[in-house]
Amino acid sequence: MPRPLVPDRRGRILTAAAELIVESGWPDTTVAHIAERAGIGKGAVYREFDGKDEILAAVLNRSMRRMTAQVHRRVIAADNLVDLSAVYRFGMEALLSEPLMRALYLGDDSVLGDHVRGVDDRRYSVRMGWLTDYIEKLQQAGVIADDIASDNITRMLSVFTIGLVNAPGTLGAGTAEGLTDTVALFAQLMGAGLRGPGPVDAPAARQAQIALLEQLSDQLNQLEEPV
Repeated sequence: MPRPLVPDRRGRILTAAAELIVESGWPDTTVAHIAERAGIGKGAVYREFDGKDEILAAVLNRSMRRMTAQVHRRVIAADNLVDLSAVYRFGMEALLSEPLMRALYLGDDSVLGDHVRGVDDRRYSVRMGWLTDYIEKLQQAGVIADDIASDNITRMLSVFTIGLVNAPGTLGAGTAEGLTDTVALFAQLMGAGLRGPGPVDAPAARQAQIALLEQLSDQLNQLEEPV
C-alpha cells in the first residue's frame, strides 16, 4: 500500500528547518535533521525540495512573506501620512521580529553562514522597478521632492540596503539596537532631504504603498509555489 500523504508536508519541512537553523545554525543542519524534526522520511523532503539551498531559499522567502504582511497591516492601520521613511521603519521592525532575517542583517554567520549572500536572480531587479514606480507616485502625491530623479532615489535606497547586508563582513557582526538606530538615522535624513513641497495627497500615497506591498506579496507567493 502507498504511504498516506503527510498534511502540509512542505510547511512542516520549512518549520522544522527554521527551528533547526536558529538552534544549530544552517551549516550544521542536514536534510536528515530536517526530516527527523518534521516527522517524515528523508526521501519525502527531496520530493518537495532539490536540496538544502532550495530549502533555505524557501524558509527565507516565508519570512519575507510574514514581514511584508506585517508592514501591510501597519500601513493600513496608520492614521497619519505614511511617508517613505515611515515605511522603512515599519520594515525594520518587521525584520527584527523574524529571527532568520535578523541574523542575515546582523551578520550572524553562526545561524545562516555565507549561503544567502550570493543570491542573484531577476526578482531583485523587478523589485527595483516597482520601487521606482512607487517613488514616482509619492512624488506625484507631493510626499517626495519631484526635482530628484526617481531612479537615483531608488539606487540610493538599494545601496543602503545592500550595504546593511554586507556591512558585517567588513565591520563585524552588529546588534539589533545598532541596526535599528542606523536605519532610524537614515530614515530621518532621507525624510528631511527628500521632503516634497506639498500639498500632500495622503490617500494617493497610501494607495501607492499598498500597491507596492501587494506586488511584493504576489511575487513571494509565486516563489513559494513548488515547481
